Amino acid sequence: MTALMAIGSLLSIALAGCSPRLEHRPAEIVAVPVKDTPPANLLACPEPPPAFPTDQVAILPAPLRTALKTLVLHDRDQRVRFRRLVAWIAPGTCPTEPENHP
Repeated sequence: MTALMAIGSLLSIALAGCSPRLEHRPAEIVAVPVKDTPPANLLACPEPPPAFPTDQVAILPAPLRTALKTLVLHDRDQRVRFRRLVAWIAPGTCPTEPENHP
């Protein structure tokens, strides 16, 4: 049994030297043009909602304030995401919107 394993091992080494050498080439980049352009109404830049009035004051409970802040930040993030999509499809369509971080 040991002799058979030794012969098999020697054959695998000998035959590995006979295998063809594969040349390593970098992958080819394939670009496919997009034929369909979305309708103009889908490429409209999103407008930010009007700001809260600064001449009025309200006391909001903490859970309501947290929920409102979450909604406002979500809306901002979605507008930024949509602006990036529009800029990718039709560059220069949307003017840059100033970023206001909390």
